Amino acid sequence: MKKHLLSLLCALCVLLTLSPLRASAAVTSSFADIADNATAAAVETLRVMGVLDGFSDGTFRPDEGLNRAQFCKMVITATGTERELGRYSVITVFPDVKPSYWAAPYINLAARGQNIIKGYSDGMFHPERTVTLGQAVTILLRLLGYKDEDVGGVWPDGYMSMADSTGLTDGVGTDSNAPLKRGPAAILFSNLLRASTSSGSAFYTLSEETTLTSFDGAAGTLVTSDKTYDMDSPRSSTGLVGSRGQVVLRDGKALTFLPAAAGRTSVPTGAVLVQSNRSARGFASLTNGQTDYRIYKNGAEAATGDLRTGDVATYSAQTNAVSVCDTRLTAYYENCSPSPDAPTSIELLNGTVFSVLPTAADMLSAYRPGQIVTFLLSADGQIAGAVDADSKNTGNAVFIRGAQGTRMLCGGMEIPVKCAVPDDVGVASRISWNDNSKTPRFRVLNNAVSGTLDFDSRKLGSASFAENVRVYDGDGALVSRDDLNADTLPSSVLTSSRTNWAGKVDLIVLNGQPDAAVLYGRAEIKISHSTDRKAVKDEDGRSPDDEDWIPTYETRTEDVLNLSVHRDGGTLGPFAVTRDNVQTGDFVAVKLNKRGDGFSMVQKLQKLDNVSFTSWTGKSAVSAGGQTYTVPEDVLCYNRDNGRWMKLEDAKVYAKRATLYVEDGTVRALEVRT
Repeated sequence: MKKHLLSLLCALCVLLTLSPLRASAAVTSSFADIADNATAAAVETLRVMGVLDGFSDGTFRPDEGLNRAQFCKMVITATGTERELGRYSVITVFPDVKPSYWAAPYINLAARGQNIIKGYSDGMFHPERTVTLGQAVTILLRLLGYKDEDVGGVWPDGYMSMADSTGLTDGVGTDSNAPLKRGPAAILFSNLLRASTSSGSAFYTLSEETTLTSFDGAAGTLVTSDKTYDMDSPRSSTGLVGSRGQVVLRDGKALTFLPAAAGRTSVPTGAVLVQSNRSARGFASLTNGQTDYRIYKNGAEAATGDLRTGDVATYSAQTNAVSVCDTRLTAYYENCSPSPDAPTSIELLNGTVFSVLPTAADMLSAYRPGQIVTFLLSADGQIAGAVDADSKNTGNAVFIRGAQGTRMLCGGMEIPVKCAVPDDVGVASRISWNDNSKTPRFRVLNNAVSGTLDFDSRKLGSASFAENVRVYDGDGALVSRDDLNADTLPSSVLTSSRTNWAGKVDLIVLNGQPDAAVLYGRAEIKISHSTDRKAVKDEDGRSPDDEDWIPTYETRTEDVLNLSVHRDGGTLGPFAVTRDNVQTGDFVAVKLNKRGDGFSMVQKLQKLDNVSFTSWTGKSAVSAGGQTYTVPEDVLCYNRDNGRWMKLEDAKVYAKRATLYVEDGTVRALEVRT
């Protein structure tokens, strides 16, 4: 009874700062093993950009080294030149990097296409060797346009000196022979986002300094305090929301958000439990008297009227923002450290470690391992309090099952957890517990609302989308508007949905994986020639890396296949392709990649020659070779005599027979000639 009374009293109290919080970052990391703010900010920025990510166990491993192949992939991804990889996937530049090697296209593109990497004096690249800071800096400076004659000195000293003067190695170190680890590599690439080229121009386009308001997963947008940007490759990060910084842009689209440079950060000074609905009592102590702060609840901008009893609030002086989280996790209390009376960490969900805010220690001292408890979580996934797990304090945490393992949604971000959701449970689920059972029971998250999904009006049935709605496909992967084939989707594609405190839809789970649209047309292949000049061994056998190497170069020319797909109404491409089985005049099915700058699929259609129009049954069917094929209303009709597209009715008048191009029992195109 004493324990329950203490728990109830603590739940109603304001958790003010009894002792300083440990240095949790102003930018919240998606990974539990990143402690310092500079690394957290850099990793989160680059994760959104798609340059790097963590491991399946939810860690980032900042102290783990990078090899030369991994670094090459980071460089190519950071520069957005992946569309050129196809040209370099079937060639061999280094003898120890065969086309079958996973990173071969990245290494070949960096070496031959961009001329920013070189091999060793033995002619090999040694992709599995750990990349050193000196090598990494040299590659990035070459990317910025610097040449050996620009930096001077003996390698790598000249490059290291230039990197220091340009700020490229700020916060990274100066030991050129040191192996580059994942954490410092993130900072190095973050510095690259601010860097200038050797000519003085900006390498990346950066917006004016602004405040990041939210990511809108459904619309594929990044929203700041003064503008909304379409994202080049939509990803989300609750940890960056509220940060002051700049939007990184390419061709007018947002790549990521870059928080203000290190040195302008501060740590939260306390945590507050909201005592009653629509009450900000205690916030003044939390914010040190600031009253002009902004409130973000579960990653979306909110107001005092959106606060609910039991919400957890933390404050960042850097962004002058209060982050509010309403996630409650009911779970079996497995273990703690160092003691139940004053825990600094608690293990839940099959060994997942949750940090404990110092201000929550008194409340947590009422509980012991072996109990089922409802834990109150902050926006960055730390335990800010606990209450008895009863009918009034049930958990609301949602778990997402996918290829990356199980993640728990917390305050608008994903936290990897070690418990596994069974395969027969849907993508989104909640958990429940029997009396003191160590094993949770997962149940599918039902639809809070249903109806037609309308992405133009941003509604599910009659309910509006939340600003930061998250949409998952049937494999548990986040999808954006650009991933979907249609502006509206029927209710039949929906398996789960959730609404937030305001009744807006903040989570949608589809029952399949959206495919890119399949398009059909007539192929045209043109061959262009790519010529590059490569440094090679001189007549005495010395390599370009040797000090006494006599400049010797070899010019190589290779053919590049460029495919255009012509269709009634326009042309797709030309885009470089590696396929040599498609020829001019073939009819093909293609899919555009998500960037719209290449084909993710090219497939020849089956060809049926010399089919008489007398074999047709009206407009919708035709028989050929003992099989009947469906003819859609929008079937493509091509006149080979004059090279023009025409209507089906006109094609039947123009010629007596046609060549059909079919796919899966459907005629996708036909060609006539006299």
